Amino acid sequence: MSQERYFLYVDGSQRGPYTVSQIGHMVNSGIVHSEAMFWCEGLDQWQPVTQLIVPKAEVKRRRIHLSAKTLSVLGGFLAVFWICLPTLRQGWMEQHEVEKNAPAAYWRARGVLRESLGWFAGVHFREFDPSMVLLSEPNRATVELEAQIAPMFGAQRSGRWKVELVYDTRLQMWVAADAEAQAGK
Repeated sequence: MSQERYFLYVDGSQRGPYTVSQIGHMVNSGIVHSEAMFWCEGLDQWQPVTQLIVPKAEVKRRRIHLSAKTLSVLGGFLAVFWICLPTLRQGWMEQHEVEKNAPAAYWRARGVLRESLGWFAGVHFREFDPSMVLLSEPNRATVELEAQIAPMFGAQRSGRWKVELVYDTRLQMWVAADAEAQAGK
């Protein structure tokens, strides 16, 4: 016989001895109410049975509560991610388009302009139009950009910029023309 010897006080009478697993089964099957009291050797007084076992209904409620909390945090994260996704995608394109073509030159020019304006300036660019990019010589491009700028401090303004790029064959990507001149010094 097991060393566990627990007694229950139910409906005005003492019952037992039982093991923890027997008490758990009785509470979870509804034979004994979860408000019953238990006692074992070493305790000064009767204790609520919920200090000995956790009823399945409580475990299930805790799981649902945890799941709801987890889902709300995950939902909040996904909402922020969904809102930021276009900006993240555009930032990635500005930094990682490396082909030697007009769309890649456009994206790199946007990145160069954004870097020159500062990362905390909100910039909304006009969408890509092939007429905005002039590929000249074997490795040069001039990109004309239109954008609305909303600096952190100051008034919103619109403008047009020309960005000169050079295709760096060593890096295999477009770089600002003045960056190549500085690297050559």
